[in-house]
Amino acid sequence: MLYLVIDRVRINFEPTDVSLAQLKMLAQTFKMYEDYKAAGKLKAAYAFADTPGGISIWDVENNEELQRILFLLPSMPFMEREVKPLTSMESVSSIVSELTEIVKSMPSKPSV
Repeated sequence: MLYLVIDRVRINFEPTDVSLAQLKMLAQTFKMYEDYKAAGKLKAAYAFADTPGGISIWDVENNEELQRILFLLPSMPFMEREVKPLTSMESVSSIVSELTEIVKSMPSKPSV
């Protein structure tokens, strides 16, 4: 199953040592991304150009696997995360074709 994950970094003014620890955790997360990409789990990852955060696309067996991956990322404590399941455009196209046939079979609105 494909999932889009939208990550936004929670910005707090922290003491220097805390900020440095968070940056180290972020670097560890990026290293794990490389491992997940090599394993075929992470399909793509992009950073936002205008704000701290980014998106990633995951190909996992189920939502439990994704939850495990995301919860074990070192950056988890300072991220706001949104997850969206994805489907193929072919699947949506098929549904639109089916819906078109249903709408065609509906009675027309009577003219007044």
